[in-house]
Amino acid sequence: MKPISFVLLIALAGLIQSCAHPQTAKIEQKDSRPAIGVSGAPEESLLYVDGLKMGLANRFDGKAGVLMVESGNHTIDIRTAGGNVLFSQDLFLSSSTTKVIPFNP
Repeated sequence: MKPISFVLLIALAGLIQSCAHPQTAKIEQKDSRPAIGVSGAPEESLLYVDGLKMGLANRFDGKAGVLMVESGNHTIDIRTAGGNVLFSQDLFLSSSTTKVIPFNP
């Protein structure tokens, strides 16, 4: 009878120890979406992607910031605050690609 009690005691101690020190897994995932940048955009110009306003184009200069988008075809426009198109380009972006478009009026 004593050997069975000893085995139970060891099993119980192992169970208590595993509860006292939970194991955590660290999972890191790199964002694999493509990114767009615009270098040399005028100060007050706006960046549009697929007809949607994203903000000031110079915020996404490719150095200080880029705009993450989904993979696929996109129309990139740089417009004045009044809506006039200064630059437009259609492009295809695949995963993990960063495309910095030079603004050349």
